[in-house]
Amino acid sequence: MISKYFSIDDTLQKLEKVYHGKKSSYFSHKFKIVFGLLLRGKITLPKLYNVFVSFYSYLFKLKTSGKTPVVIDIELSNKCNEHCVFCRDEKGKIFDINPLKKENNFIEKGRLDYDIFHNIVEEVKKDTLIVIPYVNGEPFIYKHLDKVLNLLKVYKMGCMLSTNGLLLNDKNIDLIIKEDLDQIKIHVSGYTDKIHQIQHRLGSVELIKKNLINLSNKIKLNKSRLIVLIDYILYEHNKHELVQFREFTNKLGFDFNIRPGNNKGMEDSEKPHEEVNAINIPCEWLWKVMTINWNGDLLPCCEYVTWSNADNKFDLGYARYVKNLDNNNLEVPLKKTKSIIETWNSEKIINMRKTHKTLGRSPIPICKGCSKVGVEYKY
Repeated sequence: MISKYFSIDDTLQKLEKVYHGKKSSYFSHKFKIVFGLLLRGKITLPKLYNVFVSFYSYLFKLKTSGKTPVVIDIELSNKCNEHCVFCRDEKGKIFDINPLKKENNFIEKGRLDYDIFHNIVEEVKKDTLIVIPYVNGEPFIYKHLDKVLNLLKVYKMGCMLSTNGLLLNDKNIDLIIKEDLDQIKIHVSGYTDKIHQIQHRLGSVELIKKNLINLSNKIKLNKSRLIVLIDYILYEHNKHELVQFREFTNKLGFDFNIRPGNNKGMEDSEKPHEEVNAINIPCEWLWKVMTINWNGDLLPCCEYVTWSNADNKFDLGYARYVKNLDNNNLEVPLKKTKSIIETWNSEKIINMRKTHKTLGRSPIPICKGCSKVGVEYKY
């Protein structure tokens, strides 16, 4: 994290030299999370074995991986209350990143049926280390978040959230502390509303700062072990406010990180950041992480939730539940139509792993344009 590496009087030039064009590896933050999981008793031998097999499989690019993904991202809802420029239009419609999309096409919105979430967790609870109930939307909008966090706490599964901080009010702070959340990340793009709102149309960094002060006080009051990461999204237009936010963060006792911003929608004023040439680097997600969309689609990574895919060419399957009729045309209980464990080493994902190993990312359109390495946050 920045606060660990530099003193307050470091120049922005030095910050840019070190961080421009690089996505943070969150290395020290990962260490703190793992240590926290260990203290909470959330790391068991089956989970460790699954982690070992998954990492070993990626190292040697084997066709199969662990029994379940090490990490599962689950989109509770893709609705958001901030309408960021790079992600959505002024009305909050989600941009479709598929270059072959139909004109004026946007991504459908919805929320996950809680029963689907519950049954997914039931299936993977013994082997999966971390569940992240967030992909593209704002998790505090989801009305069953209390049940989601409680279930993960009861089953001693690692859990991390990412939020814009607008709904981090008394009620939600009490919730995440009560349910012993492992980590929460709050993104910001400036120290003042004038600057923050250039990227986050409906954001209010003044409200976010107020919520962060309250969060810090409640963590101390309850002696909570919650890890808080402030993620400063760096642009040309907000770099002059970075040091202010870093000082503010240090006073609260939170971790501080910096990452380059997405210039989509601001191409006239913001240069694109340099990206790693990953075209021949097999993606770790295929061996370690699965994404589940709000509609139950099982996907290879988080990018797929904003990539229209009418022919299901890239979907791994789906975790939806359907009602079957018995011989008397009476409805029987919902039944899952696809197993996470069955899907994780199915023919589709094995073929994707083989393609990445032998041909790189270029044969798969969505992978070809991706420069991400590692399995860190998407945002």
